[in-house]
Amino acid sequence: MKARTKFQHQVVAANGRLLPITEKQTEWAFRHTVKHYAFRAPSGQTTCLDCGHRWNETKAKHCTCPNCNAKLILKDTLCRKADEKSYFSVITTQDGFQVQRIFRINVYYRKGENAWTSVYEIARYWLDENGKTALTALQRTMGRYLDSFLYGSGLELRNDNYVYQHIADCYVCPNYTVLPKLRRNGLKGTFADIAPQKLMKALLSDSRVETILKNGRKQDLKHLIDNPRDLDFCWPSYKIVLRRKYRITDMGIWVDYLRMLGRCGKDLHNAHYVCPADLKAEHDKFQNKVRILQEQEKRKEQMKRARENEVRFRELKGKFFGLEFTDGTIVVRVLDSVEAYYDEGNALHHCVGQCEYYLKPNTLVFSARIEDKRVETVELSLETFKVLQSRGVCNQSTEYHDRIIKLVSKNVSLIRKRMVA
Repeated sequence: MKARTKFQHQVVAANGRLLPITEKQTEWAFRHTVKHYAFRAPSGQTTCLDCGHRWNETKAKHCTCPNCNAKLILKDTLCRKADEKSYFSVITTQDGFQVQRIFRINVYYRKGENAWTSVYEIARYWLDENGKTALTALQRTMGRYLDSFLYGSGLELRNDNYVYQHIADCYVCPNYTVLPKLRRNGLKGTFADIAPQKLMKALLSDSRVETILKNGRKQDLKHLIDNPRDLDFCWPSYKIVLRRKYRITDMGIWVDYLRMLGRCGKDLHNAHYVCPADLKAEHDKFQNKVRILQEQEKRKEQMKRARENEVRFRELKGKFFGLEFTDGTIVVRVLDSVEAYYDEGNALHHCVGQCEYYLKPNTLVFSARIEDKRVETVELSLETFKVLQSRGVCNQSTEYHDRIIKLVSKNVSLIRKRMVA
């Protein structure tokens, strides 16, 4: 890609002036970014793949080479070779730019020989003092593998994509160099598993990130940089957290908790809610409240839809309205509105309303009560005139179950008369 803007021309010029990495940096990458092995034969003879030294080892999983002092993973195998690869970054500056240089190191182990390495520079992220970014990188080949690069293509201006972003989130060589503005904004020590390019860009362009970093909240910052919408949403509340010196045990749960507080109409500027003593317990409590709200909204939507079906319901069941019979104790009456179906279902905790029994053309639903207390809900077939089901609270039968069925069956003639009227 050709340079078109002044910024890109400056990047291209600086790109050609970067020096190769040092042997010390390569050695650090070899020691800290790849696995190191010792192969043990059935005889017990163990070989360090770093330096080729042989000795007898009795430990189970890990050991230390007595020759080069390397910490090794012990493998019982007859294999004679192994290969490892990893990505690492060198953070430096050049011509007023902050640069993240991304390298791939390949390590080749051969039994009885010294390990040897090859290092290739894959990409460079360039940032100016305002957080503006450019990428110079090797060209990628066609294919689905992440590390399929044309190693002879040269580090040229490229469009950024998920592959370069993925490999940029890697090990960082210590003793890095940063721009004075980044140092002023609090960048020092480790990157705390935050992708360096993302952290440096955020620090140069967003003062909120500087505030969080200077308060020593690197784990919180990792979540907020990876989820920038969460930062926009929770920032007013997070300032309260900083003032109160409250420690968030799980940033993801805390952000979800804030969203549920807002859903329940709570004040997100109130420290009583924003800084709970037991985050998980409060999260679970408001999760239940939100679930109840959702159920209420769902019922309201069902009721709205049900009212739209009121005309159809009256066409189907209007002839039975007012039908009622009793044995002196139990009173059985027809449910005469859609709302009555939902009230019945909510009171007895069953689905006569939600499952829209009021639109079933060949059945009739009654409410059996004793002194206006609901006992059971009865469904009668208008084809066979037999009771299909009679349900009490939570679909259970009550002590009046048989009496109710007998009472309905005894008065089937009244229902027949309504049908022919």
